[in-house]
Amino acid sequence: MENAAQAHQVEQAARPLVATTEPDAIRFLEQATFGPRRANGVSPLPLDSVERVMSVGVSQAITEQLAAPRSVFDGTTSTVELGSQFFYNAVMGEDQLRQRVTFALSQILVVSESVIRDNTTTPELEPKLALADYLNLLSANAFGNYRTLLDAVTRNPAMGTYLNMANNLAFDWAGRPLPLNENFAREMLQLFTLGLNKLNEDGTPVLDANGVPIPAYTEAQVQAFARALSGWTYASTAGCPTRGHNNFISYAQPMIACEVNHDSSAQTLLRGAVTTAGASATVHLQEVLDNVFADPNLPPFISMQLIQHLVTSNPSPAYVRRVVAVFKNNGSGVRGDLGAVVRAILEDPEARGDQPPAQLEATYGRLRPPVLFITSLVRGLNGTLDATGSKNPGGRLNTYSRTLGQDVPRPPSVFSYYSPKTPVPGGNGLVGPEFGVLDSATATARANFVYDLIYNNLSSAGIVIDLTTLPVSPNDLVAWLDRYWIHGAMSSELSTALLQAMNDSRAGSNTRKQQLAIYLTSLSPEFQIQR
Repeated sequence: MENAAQAHQVEQAARPLVATTEPDAIRFLEQATFGPRRANGVSPLPLDSVERVMSVGVSQAITEQLAAPRSVFDGTTSTVELGSQFFYNAVMGEDQLRQRVTFALSQILVVSESVIRDNTTTPELEPKLALADYLNLLSANAFGNYRTLLDAVTRNPAMGTYLNMANNLAFDWAGRPLPLNENFAREMLQLFTLGLNKLNEDGTPVLDANGVPIPAYTEAQVQAFARALSGWTYASTAGCPTRGHNNFISYAQPMIACEVNHDSSAQTLLRGAVTTAGASATVHLQEVLDNVFADPNLPPFISMQLIQHLVTSNPSPAYVRRVVAVFKNNGSGVRGDLGAVVRAILEDPEARGDQPPAQLEATYGRLRPPVLFITSLVRGLNGTLDATGSKNPGGRLNTYSRTLGQDVPRPPSVFSYYSPKTPVPGGNGLVGPEFGVLDSATATARANFVYDLIYNNLSSAGIVIDLTTLPVSPNDLVAWLDRYWIHGAMSSELSTALLQAMNDSRAGSNTRKQQLAIYLTSLSPEFQIQR
């Protein structure tokens, strides 16, 4: 599978370079990075710059991002918390696409640092150690195979703690059967692979004769999966414990299988498949993952969510179907090649072009979530983060993000920060996942963040923005904001409002006029909705 994926990337890299327009390059960078950034004369052109994408085209830009050096999280030697590391990498890191996909995966295959307890008898901070390892796992597999990722996630001790996969014992010390915890089995089916209801390949629900959605699995199957996945525990130098006992929590290595605590009886999984009677916990794990990975629901369920996280909340069924086809077969016969899936999402006609397709104008886009609202503004203002000395700019940005409703990496539930099914208020059936954390308090927090960023000097905290490259003339500045922040689609209403504000006698100096225009633009729906 790895060789096929690599061959596919080589094939893509061999494509002729096709330059793209500036508006489309900016749209691409909104989807594939933590915010468009201008090169500002830097040579060679940075991979994540508007000018680079314009010069090489979207396909080559994706190829370059797939090969970019990977940012990692340090859970042991660094004193900086993971949320701080996340924001530093998001603003400054070269591997923008990998980080965006990792962030998306972390909201699908959820583990929260807030649930991991610290063992005060050990020198390390277990929450930080566990989540750093988990986020690095997601990052390492962001462009790999989804089947491989599922295997690694299932064995990961942070996930083992979060959803009780670890120390889920089938028997007590005397060999008597125990009721099994179903958390991991249920969430693996509901959130990591299939969803609640059966889906067509275009992401629409399969309906019965009465027009009612058909469940993707049964309660009996959840119980069967839980029994087949029993018997795993934390790694230990002593190996497995005796029957009915657990190993102590450890996050240094993947979990291990212990046969004395595993229910080895045959279990009926999806589509009538049956696990091998008497087989080991490891064999049963592979049978479970093979079974769920082959389910027809998995490609549309995962593809739909990746599209939502990267491009638009309400993709057309045709868009979903095209991406699902690549999930099922990357062109080399490989199912689940995430690198190919991400490329298909970003190269699709609904993602590319200067503007959204005309027939989707009323339904297209997504509310920028707190993280991307923050990073897009910092990167869009040529911002840099200075982490020298005692400065902690990433931590400061995560504090802002927390007030906006997204505390990294501490999602409040297994459904992450918000459900992918969150309806748009007054949206006539449209979904808008990010609206799940938008209310009067967080809307105000967005305005407060923008005010602090542009009016208050945050350089003492290591957050440095540069307004000197922006035009001074009100007309030129409005044109600049339209060009780089709204990719040429600014409405006449917003343009007029900005000019009236800057030309008002009370607007103040040229710098104050620049700050005012940035403040008003960033809080407008035209910027806050990524389109």
